[in-house]
Amino acid sequence: MAPLRMCTTRGNMTNGAKRAEFILQELRRLGRVDAEELSCQLEVNTSTIRRDLERLEKQNLLRRVHGGAVLIDMLSYSAYGHELTFQTNMSRQVEEKTRIAQAALHLIQPGDTIALSPGTTTTYLARAIRHTQIQPLTVVTNAVNIAMELAGTKGITLTLTGGLQLDEFFALVGPLAEQSLSQIYVEKAFLGVTGLHPVYGLTGPNQLETLTHRLTMQRAQQTIILADHTKIGKVALHSITPITTMQTLVTDRDAPTDVVMHLQEMGITVCMA
Repeated sequence: MAPLRMCTTRGNMTNGAKRAEFILQELRRLGRVDAEELSCQLEVNTSTIRRDLERLEKQNLLRRVHGGAVLIDMLSYSAYGHELTFQTNMSRQVEEKTRIAQAALHLIQPGDTIALSPGTTTTYLARAIRHTQIQPLTVVTNAVNIAMELAGTKGITLTLTGGLQLDEFFALVGPLAEQSLSQIYVEKAFLGVTGLHPVYGLTGPNQLETLTHRLTMQRAQQTIILADHTKIGKVALHSITPITTMQTLVTDRDAPTDVVMHLQEMGITVCMA
């Protein structure tokens, strides 16, 4: 006898758009979905799920594999995507970074002009933008991998700065990157940092990257920091800016309560994902 499959149902989803939204949410959360499990969760037959997956694949939102589907592997840069520091950090706090990216996504409106800094959490946000297809949207970045995540996405005008590449996080830095950033203005800058401390401010491990972070913030009307709980209260080697230069923090529910309260007392908006 075949083992009994257990699942949590979401109600009978006869609406294809709602099913598609759920499938993409599960993909972003898990990286892979199983057709039979989706059929059980959504209370529709597997042939309906397979048609849903086929439609989403035609929209370049996923790739079908035997028994289900996986996230589109934007692996034009896959040969470089396994550099130890980047890949290791991408696999840390995955659930938290996914929730932070989804919360940050709600701060972006069609027609916005935004900047995305290098980093793993901002990479999760770039992927969320690609899957959600917010349009029109103008994106400026000095991260090669983020540019490749968004390249060819309908409705997105993409600007990639020049500069010297830091291999660890695909960051473009130095005089060319700074010159490019100094000639633009954006409404919202979404930045990832290594350390966020009420006293010592925003900090990072690389001096050249902290300079591009600082300049990006100067060219933005609003700075939104994306940082999971492991970054809150921490201090890295190089100073970026004082804490008061940011307007919003998007973090997860495990962020230290005392630090969060301190930030709120300083007038900083804190979004808990």
